[in-house]
Amino acid sequence: MAALSEHAAKAGRMTRFLVQRRFQRVAWRDWVADRIAGRIGRGPVAGSPEGRSGAAALTADGFAMTPWLMTPGRVEEMRRHFAGHPSFNPYKPEDGTFQAPDQAPPGTHVAHLRPEVVVNAPHALAIANDPAVLEAVQAALGCKPTISYMAAWWSIAGDGQAQHAELFHRDYDDWRFIKLFVYLTDVDAGAGPHIYVRGSHREDRLMPIRRYSDAEVEGAFGRERFVQFEGPAGTSFLENTFGFHRGLPARQTPRLIFQVVYCQGPILYGPPRPIAEAGRVAQGLTLDPYVNRVYLRA
Repeated sequence: MAALSEHAAKAGRMTRFLVQRRFQRVAWRDWVADRIAGRIGRGPVAGSPEGRSGAAALTADGFAMTPWLMTPGRVEEMRRHFAGHPSFNPYKPEDGTFQAPDQAPPGTHVAHLRPEVVVNAPHALAIANDPAVLEAVQAALGCKPTISYMAAWWSIAGDGQAQHAELFHRDYDDWRFIKLFVYLTDVDAGAGPHIYVRGSHREDRLMPIRRYSDAEVEGAFGRERFVQFEGPAGTSFLENTFGFHRGLPARQTPRLIFQVVYCQGPILYGPPRPIAEAGRVAQGLTLDPYVNRVYLRA
């Protein structure tokens, strides 16, 4: 029975994923997302200055910096945790697991950590459930958010030739979603900085789902709207990745990044069932069971 229930849940996620990808105009997606949000409702918020300013920036620009979120201690403990676990290349599963970044096979661009490693990382749940972050995300989604996916990966320094998500694209993860990015290493121009096209989340330009060249995106939006995120370890920001973005390929030094995806419900590539005990991994934290239901079981 449990297997049947899991299969049905996965089929439902797949249907939702495929349907929303067919509706590419901003107004269409907003119409559906607003109705989903109305059914879910909003949770209580503190009304913090950080949450309010983050919500306003997400609306206007499509991204918001979160400078309060990380401390040197959090960065160091998370980096040490991820460095102690093997990684894998999702585009070349035949490579198996390896210790990134130093032992990554030649030609590797990205090396991901396993979901169990990510959810058990020190501070991961505290960061994902930061009250000001959740306040800004709730305002952007129009409803109480779901932590639908968490990830961490290395960008491996190489030849600089862009592949996959290193090319400009829009994400179509759900009807409406926001992502949190946290740099766990210093990121300069040679370490694969993230680039976002300011305001592109609200414009119906270059809508077909594919990868785009820099020239195509510059022609549609203008290079002056490209925002390149460089900064020391601990730099973090929220982003509506329905807007155009890319991660430059690392050329000189590797980049380690932690990501949280907030949606209006579970999504296709999140865990099919919770993978951690709330009481064990959330010690000392007061977490909303609804927000964390994809990853945590009571």
